[in-house]
This record gives sequence, structure tokens and C-alpha cells, in this order.
Amino acid sequence: MVRTGAGKRSPERVIAEREAHSTTTLSRSRSLRYLYIFLGITSLVLGIVGVVTPVLPTTPFILLSGFCFARGSDRLHQWMLDHRYFGPMIRVFRDERRIPLKVKIFATLMIAVTMSVTAIFIVPLLAVKIGMGVVGSAVVWYIWTFSS
Repeated sequence: MVRTGAGKRSPERVIAEREAHSTTTLSRSRSLRYLYIFLGITSLVLGIVGVVTPVLPTTPFILLSGFCFARGSDRLHQWMLDHRYFGPMIRVFRDERRIPLKVKIFATLMIAVTMSVTAIFIVPLLAVKIGMGVVGSAVVWYIWTFSS
């Protein structure tokens, strides 16, 4: 990657990245675009809350935000891609279809801790506990299917 100054991407690189990944199209329906924008903002807020709370994961919500903005608003999608913290996460997943090992380990630990605490101290029904275990295991399995 070409870098200039204090860790910024060169203007040529930014333009090349935008052109290379401009295949994402906005939804044709105006109401659907508004729904995508609403879901993207909601997901972004949950992702930001996940940064400071151990209960919510950050990465899946940020990736979902990027997906929703790509279909709802070019401006918001580009803002996400250019964002100092969110952009690299979205670009790595979009371009390389991988999740870094640190993120996988952290997500697995957070899912295990959160599901366990919730199952032990909050949920009284055995069927719900089993359902939580199945969903948590499926999410962990899915995360680990991506390369590091």
C-alpha cells in the first residue's frame, strides 16, 4: 500500500480503491434504501456500544453497517470505508473474505462468556438455554470458517 505523510493513503490509491469496488449498487427502491440506512445506523450504534461493553460484539455490527450503507447510501458507505477505525475492518473482510485471528479469538471468548453468564444467571428455561447454545455454537463455527 502506498503511504504518504502521517499514515494516509495517497489520493491515487483512494481513487483506485473506489473504482475497483464500485460494483455495489444501491437498492432501486427509495423506501428500501431508507430501510438500509436505518439498519446501517442502528448497526453502527450497536457496534460502537460494543467497543465499550463486553456483552456486544463490535465487528459483526460494523460489517453489517457497511453492507447496509453499500445498498442504502453511497455517501455513508464511502464514509465507512474511509473511516480510520471501521474502514480497515470492512476492507479486509470485503476484499479478502477473512477475519483476523485476534478478532476470531476475541469474538469466540465474548460469545462463550456472554452466553454462559446469560444461561446460568438469567434464563430459567432449559429449552431456551439449549437454543442459546446452538445459536452461539453456530455463530462461532461460522466465524471460524473464514480464513485468518
